[in-house]
Amino acid sequence: MQTAFTTMRHLGLNRPTAITPTTQNRRRSVVIQAKATAYQPPSSTTGATELDALERYSEVVPDVMLSQALQTIEKSKAATSSRGVIAGIMANPTGTGRYKFAIEQARYYKKDSGISGPELTALQVDKALVNVGGLMLESISGRVSTEIDARLAHDTDKLVARGRQIVALYSEDGISKDRLVIRMPATWEAIQAAQTLENEGVATHLVCIFSFVQAVAAAQAGVSVIQINAGRLADWYDRNPGMLRDPNAPLEARAMEMAGYGAAQANPGLLLAEKVFAYLKTNNPKTKLMASGLRTKQEALALAGCDYLVVGPRVLQGLQSASTLEGYNDGLHVSESQGMKPKLTAEFAKNYEISSVETGEVSKAIFEDQLGLAGKELLNESVQSMVLDANRLEPLFLNQAGGQE
Repeated sequence: MQTAFTTMRHLGLNRPTAITPTTQNRRRSVVIQAKATAYQPPSSTTGATELDALERYSEVVPDVMLSQALQTIEKSKAATSSRGVIAGIMANPTGTGRYKFAIEQARYYKKDSGISGPELTALQVDKALVNVGGLMLESISGRVSTEIDARLAHDTDKLVARGRQIVALYSEDGISKDRLVIRMPATWEAIQAAQTLENEGVATHLVCIFSFVQAVAAAQAGVSVIQINAGRLADWYDRNPGMLRDPNAPLEARAMEMAGYGAAQANPGLLLAEKVFAYLKTNNPKTKLMASGLRTKQEALALAGCDYLVVGPRVLQGLQSASTLEGYNDGLHVSESQGMKPKLTAEFAKNYEISSVETGEVSKAIFEDQLGLAGKELLNESVQSMVLDANRLEPLFLNQAGGQE
């Protein structure tokens, strides 16, 4: 993975050049000539920042949009066009002119004159998402993830149809599907829809992963990217102190935790990310892991090696402002070995023990049974929040965009 970190080279001699022996220099069978190099005084090359070091092992995706914070790091790898983003653009009085215009233009879109009412509104909102996504693609080097209406989260056929519609809308603008990812909450029905879309060559991105069984089912379906919100999962356990935070802890530690002593430092969100990483790398390497909801730079650094890390402006700034010894020049040599060592590696995945019961073929019954209390509550809460976003956006879109034509 190419990162913003610039690899340093050991100081020393350039590649030696051999002199061919002649009758005049028989006694020196081979003579090495060294070309002199300029001395670099100590500290002429500084150490990498923690962000530089982290980007050696993970794709860092800034959780900011239409913000100058994007300009403080190298060209972003990915972006998301969602109803929340659309609402934010429409509510922002300054700095989003091109994006606002792209949204307003969507209200004139009528591919089929035979549709009207809610069906036309849904199409025009999708067109607004695509218009904004197209602009985002001008500023990122990777793909744009575009959200499907969460009100369809439990209807496989409708999810597939809307995914195809979004791909077709991008295609009308000359944007191929290899720069797109279709984003859905990880319900059972959405996982089945994702499998169909993946089989058609459309990459999918499932969010709202709060349990291991969701990750396994999504990986078995061939989903391209799955996203764990570590912060929200940790919050749930904070609100439910009687629940076991680390089921893999030794028996005595679990007993202490259930009794209310110790283990409070265990972060269930980070623990789930570690477990899912290990499973994916050893069983379904096609599926990439994205971790979000990282509240501190320590949490981000703890997941170094995860495929994608979504970090907000505060954490991003903290990583950028902290220096490391990695790459520091002491005047004798430059070394990368003094920097961070990622926890999430192939060796970590190989040695991580997961029960075969948890990795078997996932059916709908198994999915619902193993989702767990935290998974069920958080998935339902997340879907409902996304539904509210959709319900709020449509009147805002119609009123600010001038209504349906």
